[in-house]
Amino acid sequence: MARKVNRPNLLISTLFTLLGFAFMGLAVTVYMLYQGAPEGEFKEILIQRGSSIAQVTQTLQENSIITHPLLFKGLLRVTKGEKRVRAGEFRFHSGMSAMDALKVLYFNEPIIHQVTIPEGYSIRQIAEVLSAIKLINNDTFLEKALSASYAKKYNFEAPSLEGYLFPDTYTFSRVDREDKIIDQMVQNFIKKTGSSLRENAQKIGMTLENIVTLASIIEKETANPDERPLVSSVFHNRLKKGMRLQSDPTTIYAIPNFKGNITKADLLRYHPYNTYTIPALPPGPIASPGLAAINAALAPAQTDYLFFVAGTQGSHIFSKTYGQHSRQVTANQVAPRKGKTLGKVQKKNGKN
Repeated sequence: MARKVNRPNLLISTLFTLLGFAFMGLAVTVYMLYQGAPEGEFKEILIQRGSSIAQVTQTLQENSIITHPLLFKGLLRVTKGEKRVRAGEFRFHSGMSAMDALKVLYFNEPIIHQVTIPEGYSIRQIAEVLSAIKLINNDTFLEKALSASYAKKYNFEAPSLEGYLFPDTYTFSRVDREDKIIDQMVQNFIKKTGSSLRENAQKIGMTLENIVTLASIIEKETANPDERPLVSSVFHNRLKKGMRLQSDPTTIYAIPNFKGNITKADLLRYHPYNTYTIPALPPGPIASPGLAAINAALAPAQTDYLFFVAGTQGSHIFSKTYGQHSRQVTANQVAPRKGKTLGKVQKKNGKN
């Protein structure tokens, strides 16, 4: 005789079995969400702008931050990660739990890097500073910043953005890259110099580009704030008389991989930026001038000076005539060098 099956008992048994499996699944999921290494290797990971949930998950998996990518991807979708994940550089540690990784993405502040660009730095020097801390690709940055098309983008009649990347202290993210960093530095130049710079330049018969070019030369000639208006006066006076500026920094700018010594051949070699061979301002700036140098270019001291030479005490000596200048060169440049040479000879001969 066949045994009668108790259907209610079977139904209850099946239900408990399913609930058991569901509880086990939930327990495993919760364990996987919160389980992770308490102290792994710390890594700074870049989440690029516009990254999809799949790309974020892949980036963290490739760097051994998460161990359950499918679960993490689902977690991002459930928590609307496509709207909440921010671009930036974040600090994770390898093997961390999915929940901890999620907290980093949603709540931790992205890492930023503070960098100071000194006054008088050229674009190549700026690129070296930025690439040293991995904010840019050096070649890409130079290609963009040294192009005439980028200068035209900001309405500068200049061969490049040389001189228009304002020297200042900045905070950049590693996701900013070349375009955004260049734009931030140029916008800072526009903000700091003010909307009246072009108008003020026109009042003294110059263009904005002329002023920035002249200011860059003044910046390279002296770091002494008191001397900048005097140096400016020399260059303004020379320009009015049609004289060559004869500024060593412009010659140096025209020398690839300058090693520290200017030769007579360097001074005589024609180059659009070598003011020993051109009777005018160079085509563009040779460095990024600060506000003090720009103001000095706009408002030179009222003098008759046409020459200056570095003195023995670190300052410059200014002269009105070539005769006066020649005597100062002899006293402050030639004689001290001869003294040093004589001192070396005496030491070699055993004389003190």
